[in-house]
This record gives sequence, structure tokens and C-alpha cells, in this order.
Amino acid sequence: MNDSIVHAPVLLIVFNRPDYTQQVFDAIRKKKVPKLYISADAPRKGNKEDEANCAKTRELVKQVDWDCDVHYRFLEENVGCGYGPSTAISWVLESEDRVIILEDDCVPAQPFFDYCDFLLEKYKHDERVWLISGRSHDSDYHLFKKYDYIFTNYGHTWGWATWKRCWDEFDIDMKDLPFFLEENGFYNRYYNRRVSSFLTKNYTKYFKDNSLKTHAWDYQHVYCKIRHGGLCIIPSKNLIHNIGGIGTHSSKASSVHVLEKHEDYRLIREPQFIMVNKDYEELHFRRHIHKLHGGRSLAMRIVRKASKILKKAFQPRNN
Repeated sequence: MNDSIVHAPVLLIVFNRPDYTQQVFDAIRKKKVPKLYISADAPRKGNKEDEANCAKTRELVKQVDWDCDVHYRFLEENVGCGYGPSTAISWVLESEDRVIILEDDCVPAQPFFDYCDFLLEKYKHDERVWLISGRSHDSDYHLFKKYDYIFTNYGHTWGWATWKRCWDEFDIDMKDLPFFLEENGFYNRYYNRRVSSFLTKNYTKYFKDNSLKTHAWDYQHVYCKIRHGGLCIIPSKNLIHNIGGIGTHSSKASSVHVLEKHEDYRLIREPQFIMVNKDYEELHFRRHIHKLHGGRSLAMRIVRKASKILKKAFQPRNN
């Protein structure tokens, strides 16, 4: 698998961060990928800083100095970080059956490209598999001592790959979500009531947010994958370093930014079965998803409970 020619096309999604883009572009250049799609959103209206940085970014990504079939999509009006990435992926998959996707703050390790390329070919006809993720948060999980990747319901999209057969089902409006909720979809999809309750609560909130599609596409993509029962592949070692410290959804305080990428990853030991490991699901939900998306630590729950008790105790009583 390693040090091979990557056959799958690579999509690079950029906007107004030339310094970040340079690091991702350098990794792509080092791999000398033979087919590259580059999509750039336009500056926000009236934003002079955007205008300068978007221009710098576009000039940077024109510097393809290796043998490469390159395609550009430079938007003339800003569509935001919901429609921007989602329409870029659709653009590529109008003419391709698969794609490796990188955003401007997702710096890949070199083995990431081979890992995605190998698995895109291996599982191209397996409709159970929907997403190949480069991120791995829990490399201490015991099955990673046995296999170089595992299957899970939890796969992340900062450095990832997928197929046209999956993306064709994507709907940024999640039009059928009310019916899915009415049928207790998350409860029927997950055996863990804590997980299903968490997802039901959050997606009920997402659906009511009329502006969601202007600033997000990944929540909708997660729903699409869950709705269709799609599984994800994650590697035993993290292959993406997210360097994004500024942006709509990024913060240096987030634990995702301290995950270093591993250049020594080798895909040799493959799992025998396409099977979700429930103990990994619980571990990852507890450590990452619930913690970062609305969960409270035990200490915070105790403080909140104590505050309620004290507030009630000192409320004036009516005689």
C-alpha cells in the first residue's frame, strides 16, 4: 500500500487562509497526486481583508509544478462554509466516482493518501461503508494493537474520503429528518439510549436552525450517514493534524488541534469482519463527541446541581 501512486482524485477546499493552505498544499505537492480539484470560496462582501487573503490563496494553489491533471473552481460570490464545501464535493463527484477531501487547515501525513486510496478501491462496491476518516482520537484502544483500522459509526470529516454512491444521498436541508425523528430513528439506530437521546436532542435543535446550511454541512452529512446505516473506517494512528485556530468552527482550546499526525503509519493488518465494536463506540462517545458537543463533566453536573439546591434554599417563602 505505502509509497504507491494515488489514483483517487484529491479535492482541496480553500478560502481566506493562505498560511494554512500553504501547509496543506505542500503535503499534496510532496505526494505529487496525479489528479487535483481545487475549490475556493469568494471573499465576503465588503470585507477587504478577505479580498486580499482570498487573492493570495488563489495564487498559491495555482502553483502546481508537478505532473497533475488540475481543475479549479473559483467562486465569484461568497456562499459560506455550508454550501462552499458541500457544493465543492458535488462538483467533483459529477465526474468522479470517489474523492479524497482536504480542507485548508487539515494537514495530512503522507500515508493518508495511500490509506484512503487503498480503501476506496477495496470497499468501492460495499454499500455498508460510507466514509474513510483520517482522524483517530483513541489510538490507545486495544483493537488498534491488532488491526490498522476498524469500523465504527463515528467517523470525522477533517481529512476523509468517500464515494459518489454515498454523496448522492446527501441533502443539506435534511428534509426527511422530522419523519426520522417521528419514527424514533436515532433510538432504533443505536442500542445505547444515552447516545440516541443525545442525537435526538441535538438534531431537533439543528433542524430548527434555519441558518444551519449557511455555516455547516457536516451535521447534515452525519445525519445522512446514520439515516442510511453507513459505517466509517478510522485508522489506528491519527493521520491529520488540524492546524485551524481561527474560523467559524475552530478554537485553539479544542482537543482536536493537539492531535499530531503520524508519518510512520502502515496499513498491513486488516480486520476480518465489517463489524462495529460497541466498546469503542462508548469510549469515543464519552471522550470526544459528548464532551465537545454539549456534554457536561461530572464536576460540572455537581456544581449545577448544588447551585439549584442553594438557589431553592434561599428563595423567600410565601406564608
